[in-house]
Amino acid sequence: MIQMNVNKQSVIFHFINRIDHLFISIVLLFILGFTNGTISQNLVKNPSFEEFTDNCTSQSFGAMGINISVVDDWFTLSQSNCYMHTCYSFPSNANSLPNNRAGFQYPRTGEAVILITAYYFEGAGDVRVYPVGELTNPLAVDSVYCVEYFVCLSELTSNGAIMNVDAFISDTIPRYPTWVQEGFLLELPAQIKSKQILNDSINWMKVSDLYRAKGGELYITVGNFMSREKTTKESWSQMPDQGTVVYYFLDDVSVAPAGVKAPALGADTIICRSEMPYRLNAPDGYDSYLWSTGQTSQSIDVYNQGKYALTCSLGDCGSLSDEIVITFDTPLLSLANEKTICRGDTATISAPPGFAQYRWSNGDTSQILRTTLGGTYYLVTTDRCGKQLDSVKVLIDTIPTGIFKLGNDTTLCHNGKDYPIVLSANTELPNYFWSNGDTTMHTTVDRRGIYKLSSNFRCGEVSDEIFVDVCPPVIDFPNAFTPNGDGLNDTFGPVQTNMFIQSLLIYNRWGERVFEGRTPGYHWDGNYLSKPAPAGIYAYRILYSPYDASGKLFTQKGCVVLIR
Repeated sequence: MIQMNVNKQSVIFHFINRIDHLFISIVLLFILGFTNGTISQNLVKNPSFEEFTDNCTSQSFGAMGINISVVDDWFTLSQSNCYMHTCYSFPSNANSLPNNRAGFQYPRTGEAVILITAYYFEGAGDVRVYPVGELTNPLAVDSVYCVEYFVCLSELTSNGAIMNVDAFISDTIPRYPTWVQEGFLLELPAQIKSKQILNDSINWMKVSDLYRAKGGELYITVGNFMSREKTTKESWSQMPDQGTVVYYFLDDVSVAPAGVKAPALGADTIICRSEMPYRLNAPDGYDSYLWSTGQTSQSIDVYNQGKYALTCSLGDCGSLSDEIVITFDTPLLSLANEKTICRGDTATISAPPGFAQYRWSNGDTSQILRTTLGGTYYLVTTDRCGKQLDSVKVLIDTIPTGIFKLGNDTTLCHNGKDYPIVLSANTELPNYFWSNGDTTMHTTVDRRGIYKLSSNFRCGEVSDEIFVDVCPPVIDFPNAFTPNGDGLNDTFGPVQTNMFIQSLLIYNRWGERVFEGRTPGYHWDGNYLSKPAPAGIYAYRILYSPYDASGKLFTQKGCVVLIR
């Protein structure tokens, strides 16, 4: 049960608002209705629902629940009660105007409106109302028409608003499929679609667009043809997914010739490059043009193949679009500027396929040229669009020689001691591979050996190497030591450079071995069995070899004095 709650102040405000709006609408219709001195013809019969088959004095007409079927030249796809007229009396008849069961609303023009159900909440049936109007004449094929209608949100029966109050234009009256119950959602491919949320419950909102006729269309159906999931809506219900209901008043449905031709860029086309630029033209009479290139002129010249789209706009009615795909008949002959090969290799140069004839400057007539010789090669291709010419230069690459040097062999030895040194290439290279694993321009070495640097070029590798030596092997033996912890001569062992001590054996005067060591622990601290050995003379025997490639072993014997 819908309750009415309209106070006197609200009625007066709406009345004044509607009178002003009605006057402005009449003036605008009078001005805009003239095109080249004639009034644009509305092909919709009874466009504002003024004509009906009954009269207000009849008992049946005055009863609540008048169906749209009483309206001349209009049909309903269900038995919903949706016709409202000013001749009804409120509150005895809830379908009166301006006061009615759906709110307070003056017709936009005339004395009648149709109330349509556009959305019904989840959990209930997907109830819809679809009024269908008849046209005076079938639409002419490829002719352009301005289709428009006006809606206003009902303020009492709606707790939300939607975008999808659309129109479907057809040659026959739409019918429900046998598996869909009448009075519910009917999914049709609407050609006229609203572009905004229709949420104004005071002012009439226009929905319009241009329509290019297929030919023979004779009916226009208005309503929401989208499922709940696809409907764009806003809701102020406390439970928007379970309680949203949307109704609209409908008035002034129009299908009128637009006086312009539909944009027709033509079928997708294949042309020769020599035919470019290719001119695309839009029809006369539109207020604005927008191409996919961003240009806004009526005609444009295009220089490349691709898809081009055009949108033509006419006043505040709407727009029509068209597009065309332009493809070149033959490919563009484009060879690489240069082709580099290594000496002895074969250069393979491929031209694009699709030409009728190929002729290279060396006499070859195949699509692919193969050569081992350097030089500039020209290619002429021929097809129905004419000839194209391009060239490619073949370069012979070789492995560079003498490109870098590591310098003369060197040594780590400085003032009798070995110090790390840095090896470096004398020029920048594409990459670096040192024999010690480094991959940078510089490497630090601290050992004797041969160091090699390699760099890979396109046609091979270049390298250089350097020998790094160390100080000459030197060994000396002190004749005494004083293990007293003063940091001076506290241990006994050879003083050496670049020697490897295989073993150091020390014996006391009775022939007992008191110490045995080798690199790196080859120094005796003067202890025997973890106790200080007595002062005296001790004999030693040492086996050593130099850090070089000789591999020779040397033995030396002698005596040392332990002083305490």
